[in-house]
Amino acid sequence: MSVNEDCLTAEELKAVGGLRRLASRWPRSLMLASMDGELVVVRNDESRMDGANLDQDAIVAEIDGIPNTGGGW
Repeated sequence: MSVNEDCLTAEELKAVGGLRRLASRWPRSLMLASMDGELVVVRNDESRMDGANLDQDAIVAEIDGIPNTGGGW
């Protein structure tokens, strides 16, 4: 359990658990990225990464319905 999970509702705990189960079988060839508040799946191909930048051709899917911050800390 994470530091703040004790304050989550049953529905929220179920969602977090689902993400953890997905993470355990997620292909290392793909990664999630948050681009200006849009959650996308990108091919984890070093030739498409330029430092902190991502070649938009690497985007293989957009994920709707999961709010995200769109940036780092």
